[in-house]
Formats: sequence, structure tokens, C-alpha cells
Amino acid sequence: MPLIGKKKVTDGIKLSDNLNVFADLYVKQKQAIRFPEEINIGLDLVDYKGMADEERKLFHDLVGYFVTSELLVQNVLGESFYPYIMDPRAKMAMTVQMFMEDIHSDFFEMILNTFSMNRDEMYNKSSTHPIMKKKQEMVAEAANAISVSTGGVDPDTIKGKKAILNAILINNIIQEGIFFYSAFAMYFAIRETGRMKNVCNGMDLVLIDESFHLKMGMEMILTMIEETPELVQDEEFVQHIRDTIVAGAELELEFLQSLLGSRMTFGINYNEMADYLKYVVDRRLEELGFGPHYLVGENPLKFLQKQDFKTLQNFFEITPNQYTNF
Repeated sequence: MPLIGKKKVTDGIKLSDNLNVFADLYVKQKQAIRFPEEINIGLDLVDYKGMADEERKLFHDLVGYFVTSELLVQNVLGESFYPYIMDPRAKMAMTVQMFMEDIHSDFFEMILNTFSMNRDEMYNKSSTHPIMKKKQEMVAEAANAISVSTGGVDPDTIKGKKAILNAILINNIIQEGIFFYSAFAMYFAIRETGRMKNVCNGMDLVLIDESFHLKMGMEMILTMIEETPELVQDEEFVQHIRDTIVAGAELELEFLQSLLGSRMTFGINYNEMADYLKYVVDRRLEELGFGPHYLVGENPLKFLQKQDFKTLQNFFEITPNQYTNF
């Protein structure tokens, strides 16, 4: 059964013994499930209250970005490309992803409540922060273009498949594999200072999940190309894919500049974070078969290199540039 296409509700109700990559993702995501209540983030209250003003602002901006972005991912999955998936193993894997997004929302709700943060302010950041708003609009525009609730597309046409691939690219690769990754790095910079260890340990678990979701997007795109090679015979569309990734990167660089300015916060500055982001983006391009754009061949954030990511490696058991952590 193809990955993407038109289907009736009676299609895809038989599981074959073909244990493809999506069957593997389903199992590994199940193994990764943890619940936020297992982490006592209340132990970080003293650290939170002791933050300097610029530190608390950055922490709030990061939380404000995630509280709506996790819900946005959920909406994108359910309303855009999930209805077009025919492969039952892929649907099972994506259903676990959707459950994971709920768990992430729970975790950020715990942060809001534990630290008595202003809920309206946090949830409004995605609409009041101009660059945060641009990032979410980029994701939403691609998803709305194929949303079944607004008429959808014909998944059996090349035009429809291109639109679906574009939505997967922007959600799973750019949002979850680029935007989120720079935010993870800033959380782990906080932990490097010896503070907010429990919140950041919770972010470790979110990172594991998002690494799976990145892999899901990569495998869906590669499967679509394998099934419909005409997609990459269109040089203009291939260039569009690359240009879209770079455009997302440039938007994230703008976002980092707005967060960090010329300051050093939690031991990091804009230049270091910009180089790190470029390193991540080059890895994403290479994973999709492109050459690097920024030519940053080494992770510049040394504290990420020395962290203990045994948990991640237990799930992946693959080389560092194949959908792993950083």
C-alpha cells in the first residue's frame, strides 16, 4: 500500500507482515513514552526565583514559544497530512507522535503552573512576538494549503503530493528539526550553569520525542520520493525544498537575534547560537541529499558535545547525522 493517497475508511485495516521503517518508529516511540509528572520540576523554584531579569525573559520566551507550538504541531498533524496517509504502519507511528505532543503540552502546562507564570502572557507570545508569529505562520500556511477542513488537495496528483510533501517538510523538518533544536540548545545552556536541572531533564525527554518526529518526516519524504520519482525530476521543486529549509534557517537566525541581542545570557551569545543553528541546518540538508549551505562542519557548542546522551543512543543506535540529538 502506498504511503500517500485517497482512501476509504475500510482501506488500511489489515496489517501486513512487512515491518517497514514506520513499524520500527511506532515501537521505538512507544518505548520512549514518559510522563511529565515523573519529574519534580518544583525543585527548580529557587533557581527560577534567582534568575536575573534578562535570564527570566529568555526562559519565558522559550516557554511561550513551546506552549503554542506543541499544540500547533498537533493541529498540523491531525488537520493536514495525517488524513492522506494510507500505510497503516505509518498511521500508527503518527498516532503515537500525536499522543507525544499531548504529553509535551502537559509538561509545559506544569511549567506554567509550577512557576506561577502568567498564562495569558505565555500563550499570547506567539501572536505578540513578531518573529515567533512569522515562524508559526510559515508552518500554518503550508498546513492550511492541504487541510481537509478547507477543501484539501488531490493526493493522487503530482501537484497534491508536492503540497503534502511541503507541509511535512515545514512541520517535521523545519519546525521540529530546526526551530525546536535551537530552543533545546538554549535550555541545555541553562542546565550547564547548574540551574533548572529538572526542567531541563524534562526537555531531554521532549528532545528524544522530537528526534523521532524528525525521523518520521525524513522517512515520509524519502518514501514519497521513492514511490513518485517524478517529484525530484522537477528541478524547480527540488530547489524549492532546499530554499524553504534555508528560509526557515534565516527566520530562526532572526529569532535568535531577537532573543539574545548582543548579550551573553546563560553563558551563550548570538554568534555561538547562530553557528550552532547553521550546523544543524547543514545536517538537515545532508540528510535530505543536499550539500551543506552554511559549511559549518562541527558543533560549536562544546557543552552539548560533552552531555550524557546515553538515553538517546539507546533508542537510535545509529550514527550522529542520522536523526540523532545534535
